[in-house]
Amino acid sequence: MSEKEETKDVDVSTINLKKGVKNLVETMPKLNKLPSDFILPLERNPLSVNYAQIPIIDISGLNGASETRDSTIGAIASACRDWGIFTITNHGIEEALIEDMMEVVKEFFGLNWRAKMKYASDDVMSPVRYGTSLNTSKKHNLHWRDFFRHYGHPFQDTFHLWPHNPPNYSNVAREYLERVWKMAMKIFEAISEGLGLEKGYIEECLGEGVQILAANYYPPCPEPHKTLGLAAHSDHGALTFLTQNGVDGLQIKHIDQTWYAVHHVPGSFLVNIGDYLEILSNGRYKSVEHRATVNAQRTRISIAVGHGPQLSSFIGPASPLVADNGSAQYGPIKYEDYIKIQQSSTVRGKTALLALKAQQSELI
Repeated sequence: MSEKEETKDVDVSTINLKKGVKNLVETMPKLNKLPSDFILPLERNPLSVNYAQIPIIDISGLNGASETRDSTIGAIASACRDWGIFTITNHGIEEALIEDMMEVVKEFFGLNWRAKMKYASDDVMSPVRYGTSLNTSKKHNLHWRDFFRHYGHPFQDTFHLWPHNPPNYSNVAREYLERVWKMAMKIFEAISEGLGLEKGYIEECLGEGVQILAANYYPPCPEPHKTLGLAAHSDHGALTFLTQNGVDGLQIKHIDQTWYAVHHVPGSFLVNIGDYLEILSNGRYKSVEHRATVNAQRTRISIAVGHGPQLSSFIGPASPLVADNGSAQYGPIKYEDYIKIQQSSTVRGKTALLALKAQQSELI
């Protein structure tokens, strides 16, 4: 193939993109121009933003004496209010387990496309799902990402649906998700107290709860400044815990509306606020809008684990916080319905949450 032929636009209509971006890259190893379907109308070069100095919190303080615990709770409350995201260290999850989880995710994405396509679905509520681009089958600009997601806690509902290949995936993922769930509950206690609520308030609101793992695979991109791995969005749950393979790519929109890149500290977790916690806090804490960039040299793999209330619950602000504010700013809505609306939209950002807030404002 000549150099001229290599650089001409690629007709992706002839390629089954549901097989994934990884498959596209492997099928066309000399691809050096971004297919037009992936070019996004970016307001600026997403690679040009500065790194943010987000709070780093040693959460071992939550196990300390009352003064140390109160200080740690205060640090978490400040991070939730001022950033919507923070880094946690000394969280108690062994580095070996985190590395094992990253390895089985890498092995899953390394399977041939037929093995992964067994989990392909256009249903955003599917309990185990492989896909590419956004989480919707509606017409939209494509994104440079493959994903694999499945439900975690409560495990009895979906564990039997998890992959048996790689052979150790289920056992590693279950141990990892159990540990992350326990860590999340500890931080929910701190957030409850920081909001002036009873220690177990948020955990009680979660009920049985729902935990969703989303593993993301971002291959090297021929023109990374023209696209994104994932468009700007907020998460639908309360808290999301993120780890990655040492390749940065996460960017957040600060409350001053400025985009910042976020550096991941090895051995730590990035924790970000989702829509449910904004709703429950009656707007005191804001879910953070974030996006994923890609690069031309290295594959980025990230593992995000979200935590929210049980799907059948109706969500709304905490009653004590409504009393403090004088009115409820959001809801009510069934959590399952909110996820469907948020995940099915081709217009991301915080559109689902803003629509819910506007709807509530009309009733006040």
